[in-house]
Amino acid sequence: MTMDPQKKARLEAAGFTFTTVSEWLGLAQAESHRIEIGLALRFLLRGLRKRAGLTQAQAAKKLKTSQSRFSKMENGAPSVSLDLLIASALGLGATFREVGEAIASWPGEPGADDAGRELADRSAATQMNAAREAAQVPARPPRRSRSAKAA
Repeated sequence: MTMDPQKKARLEAAGFTFTTVSEWLGLAQAESHRIEIGLALRFLLRGLRKRAGLTQAQAAKKLKTSQSRFSKMENGAPSVSLDLLIASALGLGATFREVGEAIASWPGEPGADDAGRELADRSAATQMNAAREAAQVPARPPRRSRSAKAA
């Protein structure tokens, strides 16, 4: 998805610069690729479910999981691993080739409209933020002794 050239020019004139999400968040190439692969697999999973005419609850039952867990798979929860996405896609009838092609043909779901791509872009940014936060260990506040509390 590209920005309107006139809008981009106005923003650049106002002092805004543009970069990729990966550069903005300071992600390593491997982290960025992992997120992109996850997005591709999520779109594949959703497409397989819709192609089979299944609801999330029906697909979850077929995969022996809960509807809420399946929803997390489709919607990019950070707790969902690539292994789980691949196993779920295969469980819904995808072939190895379909899984590979989904990853190789990313970005974007084949035939996805701009609104779908915009949602995917926002999801990618959310996942990248989560990955970056997970990589940073927050500093613990210093512990106070009893004498310091009394002072």
